[in-house]
Amino acid sequence: MRKLYPFLFCLFFCFTALSQKPEVLQNFYKSEWKSFTEYIHQKQQKVNTDTSFDVKFYHIKTNVSIDPSARYIKGNVLCRFEPRVNNLNYIWLSLHPSLQVDSITGNATAFYITGDSIHISLDNNYNIGQSVEIKIWYQGIPVLAGGYKGLRYEIHHGNEPIIATLSTPYLAHYWYPCKDGPEDKPDSVYVDITVPDTIINGNPVIAVSNGLLESTDTVGNKTTFSWRHRYPIVTYYVMMAISNYNHFQQIFTGQGGEVFPIDYYVFKENDSTSQLGVADIPDAIQFFSTKFGKYPFRNERYGMAELGYYGAIENQTNTIINNMSTGWLGVSVHELAHMWFGDMITCLNWHHAWLNEGFATYSEALWEEHAYGFTTLKNIMINTQYFDAGTLYLQNDNDTFNIFQTIVYNKGAWVLHMLRGVLGDSCFFDCMKSYASIPGFMYKNASTENFRDVCETQCGLNLDFFFNQWVYDERYPWYHYNFSQDSTTKILTLHIFQAQDSLYGWRPVFEMPLQIRITDVLGHDTLFTVWNDQQAQEFNFQLNEKVNHDSISVVIDPDYWVLKKCNFIPLLPVHVIDNISENNSVTISPNPSFDVLSVQYSSQYDHKNFIIFDMYGKIVRSGFLDKGATLLSIQDLPSGIYLFRISNGNNEINKKFVRQ
Repeated sequence: MRKLYPFLFCLFFCFTALSQKPEVLQNFYKSEWKSFTEYIHQKQQKVNTDTSFDVKFYHIKTNVSIDPSARYIKGNVLCRFEPRVNNLNYIWLSLHPSLQVDSITGNATAFYITGDSIHISLDNNYNIGQSVEIKIWYQGIPVLAGGYKGLRYEIHHGNEPIIATLSTPYLAHYWYPCKDGPEDKPDSVYVDITVPDTIINGNPVIAVSNGLLESTDTVGNKTTFSWRHRYPIVTYYVMMAISNYNHFQQIFTGQGGEVFPIDYYVFKENDSTSQLGVADIPDAIQFFSTKFGKYPFRNERYGMAELGYYGAIENQTNTIINNMSTGWLGVSVHELAHMWFGDMITCLNWHHAWLNEGFATYSEALWEEHAYGFTTLKNIMINTQYFDAGTLYLQNDNDTFNIFQTIVYNKGAWVLHMLRGVLGDSCFFDCMKSYASIPGFMYKNASTENFRDVCETQCGLNLDFFFNQWVYDERYPWYHYNFSQDSTTKILTLHIFQAQDSLYGWRPVFEMPLQIRITDVLGHDTLFTVWNDQQAQEFNFQLNEKVNHDSISVVIDPDYWVLKKCNFIPLLPVHVIDNISENNSVTISPNPSFDVLSVQYSSQYDHKNFIIFDMYGKIVRSGFLDKGATLLSIQDLPSGIYLFRISNGNNEINKKFVRQ
C-alpha cells in the first residue's frame, strides 16, 4: 500500500531513470499524515475483534448513492461463520456508529450496540465445526476517519463522481459490518453493488469490486454489479470503486501457462495516458511470478481502478490508485507486489507490518533492478536508507497512525536487501519463493518468525543474529576505519571500529559480512569479504601493489549491502599528537589518568561524536557524548599517549591525554 505519512508509502521511486517523486505526492503524504493525526486523537486504539468464531463467508449487498451531496449507503451483509469454542451463543462484530442497524436475521435472536460494536445473541449454543449464519440490515450516511478514509465521495473532471472505499488497516467497519483487521480471513466474499443506471459524459456509471464480475442486472433505474471473489481475503481489502469509468483490458499469458485478464478502470480524460502507463504491468506480473511463484489469484484476474486522489491501496485483485500515468508505474508495481505479500500472505498482526510493506517496497526495487540494472537498485537503496530509531517489529500496533510509518517501508526493504547480501542471490530468492508457496502461509497469515524459519530451513543457517539485530533491535552500525600497509610485504591491515555506544541505546556490535574494495596505485580493484563481529577488529589483506592512504583506496561495503554509516579516519603519526594546540572549549581531567576521564565541553558539542586514537593513529574507543559532561572509563587502555577528538559535524577539537 502506498500511503502518505512523511514518506510512508515508502520508496515511491517513479519509474523513471532518475527515480524521483513528484511534488504532488510529497504534499499528499503531508496531508494524510495530518488527517490521521486528527483521527488518532479521536480514536486511540485499534478495533478489537471477537476471537470466539471464524468467519467463512461474507455476502455484501449495498445500494449506494452516487451524489456527493447526498451520500448514503443501505444494504445487508450475510456473515457465515464457525465457532472456535464450544457452546457459543453470543458474538460481536464491528460497525461505525454513523451507520444504523435496522435488524439482524438468521441464527440471531437479539442485538444491542455499544460504540463500534454490534453485540448479537444467537438462537442456540453452537459448537466447533458447526456452521452459523446471520444477516445484518443497515443504512446511513458514512463518515470518514480523520476526514480522509472510509467510504469516500469525490469528483473528477469538474463534476463527475468517484466513490471508493479506503479501509486499511481497521476501517472496513466504516462501510459494512465485519470482523475488522488482519486476523480473520473469510474464505470468499461476494459483493453486490447497486447504483443508479446513469450515463455521465457519455459513459455509464459502473461499480468495481474484488474478483470476477459475474453479472450486471438492470431493473428500473438501478443497475446491480455482482462480484464474486473465491479466495481468502482480509476485510479491509474488500473494496468498492464507483465512477463513469472507461474500461480497457490486457490479457496476461504466463510462462507457466496461466491466462487471465488485467482490467483497468480509468477516467475518460486519462484513457490514453493510462494505457501508456500500464503497458509494463504484464511484464511485472511475469517478473514477480518468476521470483515469487505464479500470480496468486490467477483463476480470477488482476485489476486497477483510478481515484484521482489519495495514493494507492492494494485491494485484493483490484488495486485503487491515484492515476496510472507512467510517473506512477513505480506505485503500480508496488501494489502489484502486494498481491503476493500483504494479500495472499498477510501479516499475522500489524506488529509485523513490514512483511506487507517492506516486501512490496523491496519488490518494487527488484523490478527497477530488473529493468535498469544493479546500479539503479544500489541508488534506490542509498536513497531509502533509514537512520532513525525504533524497531522494525512495531511495539505498538494499537495506534492506526503508528502502523504505516517510514520504518516499515524503508527499513523493511533494507532488511530484505541485507538478507539477500548475507544469503546470496540464489538462496535469497529460493527463500522468497518458498515462503510464498508454503500451504501454511498461502492465503493465510504469517509472522516474522515464520519468515525467518523458512529462510533458515531453505539455507541451512541460524539467522537469529540477523533478525534480532535488524528487526527486534534498532538503529545501525557506524564504522570508523583506517588502514596501514607494510611497504615490504604489501600486506594491508584494515582497522574497523564500530562507533555506536550501548550506553546511549545503541547495540554495541552488529554482526555482518562486509565487502571491502581495495584499489591499488595502478587502479586495480580487489573485492574481499570479511566477517565483522567485534567492536574493534583488524583484517589483513595480501596485495601485490601499494595503495594510496586515502578514503578512495579502501571502501567498506561499496555496493551498499549494509544499512550503515562509515567514517574514514586517517592514521595520525606521533608528531601530530605531540603538537596538539590547547583549546579551552574542551577540558579533560585528571590528565594523566589511571582509570576514568572527566570530559567537559561547551554546549555546541552536546550529544556529539568522540573518538580516541592511540599514538599510531589506531581507533581504540568511540561513541557519543552526553550533554555537558561525560565520564569515560579507560581502564582497558594500555599506558601511553592518546588523542581525544570531539566533533559537532562542522568543527572538531583534539586533546592529548596520558593513560598512566
